Amino acid sequence: MVTKSKNDYTAFWSILAIVIAALSIGYCFTHIIDLVGNGVERSSRAIAQLNRLIKGGV
Repeated sequence: MVTKSKNDYTAFWSILAIVIAALSIGYCFTHIIDLVGNGVERSSRAIAQLNRLIKGGV
């Protein structure tokens, strides 16, 4: 059963929200990549430290 929306601007607002979200992700993309890179680097250091602890090399 198809019903007509009472708001004729639903598609417009949906597209506008998608565009704003895409622009936000595009604007913050370099910062997100930096955060991920720092997280991987920190994780690698933590894993290396844990490995040294397990082997008794600390």
